[in-house]
Amino acid sequence: MGLRLGDAIAIALYVAAMVWLGWRSQRRIKGTEGYFVGNRAMPGWAVGLSILATAISSVTFLAMPGNSYQGNWSRYVPGLMLPVATLIGVYFFVVFYRRTRFVSAYQYFEKRFGNWGRSYASVLFSIGSLYRIGMVLYLMSIPIKVLFGGDILSIILFAGIVATVYTVMGGLEAVIWTDVVQGGVLVLGGVLTIAIVFLDVPGGGAEIIQRASAAGKFDMAASFDWSLSRETVWVFVLMGLVSNLQELATDQTKVQRYQAAKTDKGAIGATLTVIACLPVWAMFMFIGTCLWAYYSDFPNLLPAGIKADYVYPHFILTQMPTFVAGLVISAVLAAAMSSVDSSMNGSSAALLEDFYKRHLAPGRTDTHYLRVARGITAVLGILMMVIAWALSLLQADTILEMWIFINAVVAGGLGGFFLLGFLFPHANDRGARIGVAAGVVAILWCTLSHLNPQFGLLPGWIVLNVHPYLIGVVGNVVVLLVGIAASLFFARPTEQQLAGMTWWTRDRRPEQEVLATSVSSGL
Repeated sequence: MGLRLGDAIAIALYVAAMVWLGWRSQRRIKGTEGYFVGNRAMPGWAVGLSILATAISSVTFLAMPGNSYQGNWSRYVPGLMLPVATLIGVYFFVVFYRRTRFVSAYQYFEKRFGNWGRSYASVLFSIGSLYRIGMVLYLMSIPIKVLFGGDILSIILFAGIVATVYTVMGGLEAVIWTDVVQGGVLVLGGVLTIAIVFLDVPGGGAEIIQRASAAGKFDMAASFDWSLSRETVWVFVLMGLVSNLQELATDQTKVQRYQAAKTDKGAIGATLTVIACLPVWAMFMFIGTCLWAYYSDFPNLLPAGIKADYVYPHFILTQMPTFVAGLVISAVLAAAMSSVDSSMNGSSAALLEDFYKRHLAPGRTDTHYLRVARGITAVLGILMMVIAWALSLLQADTILEMWIFINAVVAGGLGGFFLLGFLFPHANDRGARIGVAAGVVAILWCTLSHLNPQFGLLPGWIVLNVHPYLIGVVGNVVVLLVGIAASLFFARPTEQQLAGMTWWTRDRRPEQEVLATSVSSGL
């Protein structure tokens, strides 16, 4: 199917709006504070909508419908832990980070444990972030490829260049304002899809829900067994709670938004907005269920052997009227770009603050650092496109499955590492090193155990029978528990070292800060 004029107009309007917002934001950026944290003056409602849009990526827009089309709603269970994690994050993390005024989230690890902690956390975030944006860009390219019928590399380059251009120009402010628009576009795309299916399927929505319920399409998991080696409710609950907590506590894109809001109240409200992901995720899971019912009634409209992740793009491009299909394709672009731009800007902030400023070019002007920040963002955009192209050459049943596994591995126990320093004042540098080393070993052990049936990397007696989705949970728990125990054998940090760095000492200020305040006030 070729590109229709109405669809092309809708897509062109969307792309032009994104580039215009990037250009408009660029004019207000005077330094790295503006580029990375929006001069700490962004309205809370806009920050909240940006957080929401970032959480609704191409994984949501394509992989979730593909998963529910092929199976049931079991992949929705981890998301049910989001409200719990968010309430914990709002209570413990948001105002804490705002008081530190860190640009990089990983400055915390240096203040608490030393240079090695900051470098370790920043490297892991950057690696995971780079893979994620490449995967998101690849997922977005699927329906565009069907639309154009051309090669996927050209599509990846087109979409990747658009996202990179406005992110390089406008920094976090452009990211936030484009995310606001993108969030509205992608929700509209989902609503339009459901409406069209309801109109086309005999009996409408009531019939779809009744048939899907009878077929078990709304089931959340295979069982409530306590097994941690199979896809049970408890596996998904643990994965969802730990991964969401880790993201709220250590993800650079989240911490930047805490800092970007104008007030503490605005930052808290913005963070709570992410709970709105639940109905949006449910909508996209429901789209997959609707498509299952639709193609049960009209099987001749679906190509034989089509992959689950391709069903939704196929529906968009064959069953939607012109311009409406273009709007939904724009929503696919929006889903990708709202995640890609945030991660590019966040990774640029981490790489500049944690490595370039500290090791390569300390003491330069802020103008110099702003120029380098834009250069780093551009390089990240190029690497993103390379990774997306590499993923297009791989075969996977569903990309969502692969992402959950890889995300667990590259997380590296950062959540446990942060909580070790944040909740346990006796935790110290040496104890943390031992905890992190143990966590890395545990993650490698779980990963090799998972790969053992295919590659025979471990003797059978040492293989751990843990579901791959729990690799991240195991890593975090091991870092935390081993770090707590190991720290008991070494000296407790001084009160000066702990000032402002733990939950229990968050209201204490370092001595040098107190002295600086006294001098400036003439005391």
